[in-house]
This record gives sequence, structure tokens and C-alpha cells, in this order.
Amino acid sequence: METISLYIHIPLCVKKCAYCDFASFSGRMAQRARYVQAVCREIRTQAAFFGRRQVQTVFLGGGTPTLLTGTQVQAILDTVRACFDLADDAEITMEGNPGTLTMENLRAYRLVGVNRLSLGVQSLDDGLLAAIGRIHTSREAEQAVRMVREAGFDNLNLDLMLGLPGQTAAQWEDTLKRAIALGPDHLSCYSLILEEGTPLFDSVQAGTCAPLPDEDAMEQMDALTAALTRAAGYAQYEVSNYARPGRQCRHNVVYWECLPYLGVGLGAHSDMDGRRFYNPADWEAYLHMAEGGETTREAEGENTREDRMFERMMMGLRQVRGVDAARFARDFGARIEQVWPVTVAQITRGGLMTSNQERICLTPRGMQVMNGVLVHLMEEMDSKPQNRA
Repeated sequence: METISLYIHIPLCVKKCAYCDFASFSGRMAQRARYVQAVCREIRTQAAFFGRRQVQTVFLGGGTPTLLTGTQVQAILDTVRACFDLADDAEITMEGNPGTLTMENLRAYRLVGVNRLSLGVQSLDDGLLAAIGRIHTSREAEQAVRMVREAGFDNLNLDLMLGLPGQTAAQWEDTLKRAIALGPDHLSCYSLILEEGTPLFDSVQAGTCAPLPDEDAMEQMDALTAALTRAAGYAQYEVSNYARPGRQCRHNVVYWECLPYLGVGLGAHSDMDGRRFYNPADWEAYLHMAEGGETTREAEGENTREDRMFERMMMGLRQVRGVDAARFARDFGARIEQVWPVTVAQITRGGLMTSNQERICLTPRGMQVMNGVLVHLMEEMDSKPQNRA
């Protein structure tokens, strides 16, 4: 039976960040214990439905999972071990906010099996941190990294953001250099995506915050990211992710390879046995579902064969190593170049893509214009008579 990954959503926050549209809530700490119990109940319910699968990776995301106590994290992981076959070498990641860490909790997380920390640093510029609503300062972020190491974690990711309002290439260079100097094993360097309905989106639209960096500034930041990470020994393996040897995030690779994963917790999404389903994103609705031993099996919209093929390309091409061409052919009964004969030929001739019998991937130049490549793939797929409405 195919192995799976497990995502566990912890929607607690001290304060909602200005750019965040995730399912997360502040002011819910008094219900923390009840939420953990509901998650454990849902894990048991899901395991009863899907059977005792082997789990290769676990990811506690949020929100801010580091608002949980060590005892609460232990309750969740003990339930996972009781209901699934957790691999001996499983990667167990926990996201955290530098402003919420304590040495007591870090040591407890390590003791109960968490072996990878991912800290949402975002910036080491105090002005930018304040502008996007983060609760920590640059000094607290640096102290948090030292605490994580002292607690015994040898696999640490730092999340950083570029393209923030008012951010200059010089500020990004300073943040990235200081982050690298902290010696993380992995760096995620994400460009800001403005999400409608967030305070930051409204501020940008109203012109009440600093303007977003222009295209030239973003190109400078991208060039700095490539040069500085490479010089420091990090290899890019996905469009926004860089790792020291052997420290790629195994859990995220599951998403990029479109492999099965089970999502537990408020608003969590799953892709299991060829079916997509999701949990309620409303606090009380989720607790009612989980505490009642119920599950949600409703898919979000139609998911056709063509949708799956395009998603496989969209996610796989994010990786430097590209799409598994042989697996694509096995799963869909057609080779990639048969599905997109025109686009694949054109972008290959243009030096944007390379392929062999095993994988098809974008070149470095192709990665820079990946969104354009995806548009062409979508347009060719939509133009086929069998796919027209």
C-alpha cells in the first residue's frame, strides 16, 4: 500500500499577520486543550476509515503550532503512532513563530519526536516586520535560532519573504546575509502574494502603505537570492527553496510530486486514494465534526483527468529536477509530449525546458518565466476539442 504524509493544522495565533489569509485565529488560547482533543479524535476517525497506512512525514503547520505545550504535541504524536505506522526515519516538522518559543517547550518538542523546526522569520528588518504585523523583532528571531540549536535540533528552516511593501534590494540582501550567518539547514524565500481580504491587500489598494517593489527591484532580489545561497552552500531544489545536502523538506516534496497526503485539523485539505476533500474552516463547525467522530469527504469543485495532468506539471515544474515523466505516463496513459506536443516542442527549442526518458524540467531561464510556461500549457490543453465545454 502506498505510503502517505500527514498534515496537522494548528490554527492558533497570538496575532493575525497583515498578509495572512490562512485559517487561523487569535484569542483562542482558552480553547487550546479542546482543539487538541478534537484533532486526536479526528486522527482516530480518519485512520479507521483509511486503514493503518505508513506515514513518512508529519507536518504541524499553522497558525502557530509553537503555542502548544510539549504535552499537547505529545498527545497528537502519540495518537499518530497509535493509529498509523510512523516510519522510523519519519520527518516530523513543526512550524513556529520566533516570538512564541520557550526553551522548556523546545526541549519537550524534541523529546516527543519533532525533528525539524521551521521558523517564520520573514525579515530581519524591524521596520518591515512591524509593517506586516509580525510579533517578533529581528533580535528575537536571532535569539530563537540559538535556542533551537541549544535544544538539540539539527534540522532548521527559516522562512523569509521578499517583495514586501517598501522593501529594497539592499534590505533583502541584509536580511538574507544575516539569515545565512545564523547557519540554518534550509531556507524558504517566498515572494509576497497579496491575498484579497487581508489588511495588507487593503492597504496596498488604498495606497496607505509603502508601494510594492517594482519589477527591477524584484529581479535584483532574485539575483541576490541565487548568488548568496549558492555561495553559502545551499542548493536550490524548488523555485523558492534552498537546502544544504540532505536537508530538503521531504514533506513539501510530497505536494510538489502530487503524492497522497492526509490533512487533519480545521480547514485542512487531503488528497487520498485519488480523492480530494477538506475540513470546515469555521472553528465551531470543525469542533462539532471532529468531536462527533465525523469526517468531510466533499471535494472542492470538479477534479478531472485533465485537471490532474495540469496540476502534475504545475507542481512538478516548480522543482529543479522537474516532473517524473515515467510516472506521468503510467498514471495518465500518455506521455507529456503527447499531451502538450506544441508547447513542449516550442519551449524546448527556446531553451526553457529539457527532457529525457525519466524527467522533464525547466532550465534556469525557464524557471524565471515559469508562470508564462504554465499559461501556454493551460491554453494548449483548453484548446483541445475534447476539453471544450
